[in-house]
Amino acid sequence: MSAHIERKFQPLNVDATRSFLNKELIDFPVGVLNRTQAISYRLNNAGIKRKIGSNQVRAIRVLLTGSHDDMQRISETNMLDKWCNDNLEWLNSTFGKQNVVSAVVHMDEFTPHIHATVIPIVVGKRRKEKTDNSGINKKRKNSMDTVRL
Repeated sequence: MSAHIERKFQPLNVDATRSFLNKELIDFPVGVLNRTQAISYRLNNAGIKRKIGSNQVRAIRVLLTGSHDDMQRISETNMLDKWCNDNLEWLNSTFGKQNVVSAVVHMDEFTPHIHATVIPIVVGKRRKEKTDNSGINKKRKNSMDTVRL
C-alpha cells in the first residue's frame, strides 16, 4: 500500500499530470523520509516494553473520502484545505495525534481522498482477565501507564 500512496508506481487510474497536487499533510520527524520509516519510528519510540508479535497489527490504513459529487463541490468551492484539516482533527482526536503518522491527500485520481496511517498504540490496563487453574478469574496487575500495541 505504501508504494501506491507514495506513488512509487503509477496505477492506471492516476492522472500523472496532476500528481504534483498530492500532498503529505503531516510532517515526519527529523530524519524520517517516508511513511514506512514513520511507522517504524513510532513503534520504536512509543515506549512499548513487550515484544511485538509477528502477527500483530502494526499500522491501520484509513481512507477518508466522500462521494465524487461532494468531493468535487468541496474542491470547486476552495474548501478542500478545511476538509483536510477537519479530517486530521478527527484522526488526532480519535487515535491520538502521536499515533497518526501519515496522511496524504491524493488529487490525481478521479475523486480526491486522504490515505491516513495510524499506529494502534494505547496506554492503560488491559481489560482482559486471566483464569488460573482453579477456574477463578484473576485481574492482571498491569500498570495503568503500560504502553501497548
